[in-house]
Amino acid sequence: MSAPDETAAANETPARRFLTFDAWFDAWLSAIVARKITTSPGKNRVFCPSWWEHPEVVVRLHSLWTAWEAATAAEDGAAMSGWWVHHADPQLRTMLDAEHGPMYRCSRNSHESTPALRNEFVATPPGWFDELNA
Repeated sequence: MSAPDETAAANETPARRFLTFDAWFDAWLSAIVARKITTSPGKNRVFCPSWWEHPEVVVRLHSLWTAWEAATAAEDGAAMSGWWVHHADPQLRTMLDAEHGPMYRCSRNSHESTPALRNEFVATPPGWFDELNA
């Protein structure tokens, strides 16, 4: 059986390196990541100057931050390598994809809203998934 101090220490949440997502993005990620960004929409990689206006980008970056915080707090010395390979690299490939990514209509110098998926399909009829939800 664990001593009370060991149990309390095991239940503590490790302190975050960055208190907020935007602090992490501004001070760490945007300072570290370097990719060739094209100037015209639809070619190679793009990062919108108003990236925060793309909900998918915000959610993906936020998930990178939470995974980064977990990796930096981990005792496993390989955790940060895993963060790059399993989190950052695939997320960045998707986000920066100028042809198919969430900022595909933007350029390095301009923002264009991109329609969410819900704008592209017909809503399912009421009750359609009732059997699956039972």
